[in-house]
Amino acid sequence: MTVLAVLLGIGVFLVYDACTSEPRQRVARDPGRPGRATRLLFEAGYPGVSARRLVVASVGIGFGAAFVVFVLFASPSIGILAGVAASCVPVTFLRSQRRSRRRSLRQSWPEAVELLAGAVRAGDTLPAALGVVAERGPEALRPAFRSLCADHQVSGDLAGALDRAAIVLADPTADRVLVTLTVAHRVGGRELGRVLRTLAAFLREDLAMRKEVEARQSWTVVAARVAAAAPWIVLALVASRPQGRAAFDSVQGMVVLVGGAVATLVGYRMMLALGRLPEEPRVLGGAA
Repeated sequence: MTVLAVLLGIGVFLVYDACTSEPRQRVARDPGRPGRATRLLFEAGYPGVSARRLVVASVGIGFGAAFVVFVLFASPSIGILAGVAASCVPVTFLRSQRRSRRRSLRQSWPEAVELLAGAVRAGDTLPAALGVVAERGPEALRPAFRSLCADHQVSGDLAGALDRAAIVLADPTADRVLVTLTVAHRVGGRELGRVLRTLAAFLREDLAMRKEVEARQSWTVVAARVAAAAPWIVLALVASRPQGRAAFDSVQGMVVLVGGAVATLVGYRMMLALGRLPEEPRVLGGAA
């Protein structure tokens, strides 16, 4: 019991440290090879959170969950399994936030591109057209375009400002749009308005298709969640009895728990993979 209390204290301290400590200055790494955790944080909309904080929070949540489950069920094996599962919660949350953010941006880009095309067609310069989106564009994109316009005003380098905006947005559609604007700015040409209108039409068609397919396949996601949760609800009911807890603390019980966890994880991921559309690859994926 003393060991578990110490583990709980360590977990609480790690979570508190991850949430309250100031980010430390780190040695600059190769911007072309960001870590997976860094990319995930950028794409989920948390660029100010370091990968170290994510790891510390995961470890702290795992320790805390293991302690709570052990107190409730008095079973070390179930407590350890719950701790391992809970340590994955931050990454799962970030992946969910990444999908939600990409969905929100995907719905906003057609309107933003049409505004850009209309402003360019009306005779505005490219920086002025970007300012139109910053003022009258979709709510999800206004902060990014305001930062882009401010960056351009300070640096005077529109191409560099577009590249930095792509890093902040961390979105596949944003990569395509901003690369198109960068090329148009560098080489010039009078076809930018037509290219943007074509791109807007393509984005609207892609969005409509995705919505239709996701609506048809939503039952697969619901079935996956129900199938993954049902065995563990039964486990909680069985572990509420002393005989059940004793059985799971044996070697055979540990094998059953680990095998069930692996089977649940593999089956859940496979069902999600079958019911989810593939994510569009990023053109500027290494720039994060």
